Amino acid sequence: MCGMPGWFERWQARQAQLAEGADADLMQSNRRRFKIAFGLIGLAFGLGLLDARFHLAAPLRTVLTVIAGISGVVGLVLVKWAQQEHAFLTRPEGPPEILKNTPD
Repeated sequence: MCGMPGWFERWQARQAQLAEGADADLMQSNRRRFKIAFGLIGLAFGLGLLDARFHLAAPLRTVLTVIAGISGVVGLVLVKWAQQEHAFLTRPEGPPEILKNTPD
């Protein structure tokens, strides 16, 4: 519990840096990644609904299923990537790794 005040101060400082525009290009590209990911997931869902609603010929149905599957998987991978990048960009920075357990 003794590390919490330092963590909270670092978190506040990081939030202030982000509000001032630090890493704005990275945050913007990450937001774009989220939009693309949810678009691909929406496309997969829409193609799945289209396949369920209409009885299509087997070759066309196979193509739609493959496209929907690929869109869904790529969308999920992009969502996880964007989540991890968001967590990395917004976390408070701690002391450098090299200074943590150095012998005196």
